[in-house]
Amino acid sequence: MEFSLVFILYVLVTIIALVDILKGHLSMIKKILWAVILLAVPVLGIILYYLVGRTNEAQAA
Repeated sequence: MEFSLVFILYVLVTIIALVDILKGHLSMIKKILWAVILLAVPVLGIILYYLVGRTNEAQAA
């Protein structure tokens, strides 16, 4: 039961991060790169995006 809740939470956070990446103001190549990182390195990818990727997006705007 706990594993399924953790998995559902992970999937939900991943989908939210992917939507955030795709709606962002980054170039297409950066969007693709972040999406690949997010999916290739599951938990670390999400953490890196919210710590580094969103910071870069805020500075670019």
